[in-house]
Amino acid sequence: MKVNMIKNDFTLLYVEDDNSIRENYSEIFREFFGNVINTDNGDDALLLYENNKVDVAILDININGLDGISVAEKLRKNDKELLILMMTAYSDKDKLLRAINLQLHGYLIKPLKTKELFTTLETIVKLLNKEILIALNGGFLWNESKQTLLYQNEVLKLTKHETMAIETLLEYKNLYLTACEIQEKIFTEKELGENSCNNIVQLLSRLKKKIETLNLSSQYFIENCYGVGYRITIN
Repeated sequence: MKVNMIKNDFTLLYVEDDNSIRENYSEIFREFFGNVINTDNGDDALLLYENNKVDVAILDININGLDGISVAEKLRKNDKELLILMMTAYSDKDKLLRAINLQLHGYLIKPLKTKELFTTLETIVKLLNKEILIALNGGFLWNESKQTLLYQNEVLKLTKHETMAIETLLEYKNLYLTACEIQEKIFTEKELGENSCNNIVQLLSRLKKKIETLNLSSQYFIENCYGVGYRITIN
């Protein structure tokens, strides 16, 4: 079953000691998370956590080395916000009493049912996102919380000033802003020069060409009204 999730850069730590199960579920998890790191034992899981910015952990209870609940206890001690789910069999229910104070996000009961698994993963991504997606003209999306531009589920690479220009235009979305008004918002005094207003014109022109070069859309989401200024167009 193929899912159509907007790509993200969230990292999932998955711990499962059965190699076949781990490989199969890792493929599913990659449909939901931009980065999936996995291991078969609790000791390596802690090392992976220390060396990566982990957003969510799915831990099987019965793993090599430290068991899943012991790993969860150590993770929770260091990170009060981390989303942690335990993967268990029905026979493991008594062991979960140890986890009662760990503020687990939930449990995945083996054997996993595909529909329930997908629903759980979609919910997790939404919780992690906590985002506002703004629909721009031409099929583009602006992720307000991450300040990223998306097109057809792909995050487009923007420069710092391109990002700041879009944010400024969104802040005043019902108004036309002149190039000089935009430059006052995004450039520091050190960056300002005699031709700063013209720099904004060039900046927005380069952004338009970047989109056209990538053959993303014939529609640009920044409207330029001659003699008036620039305005972002929202669907």
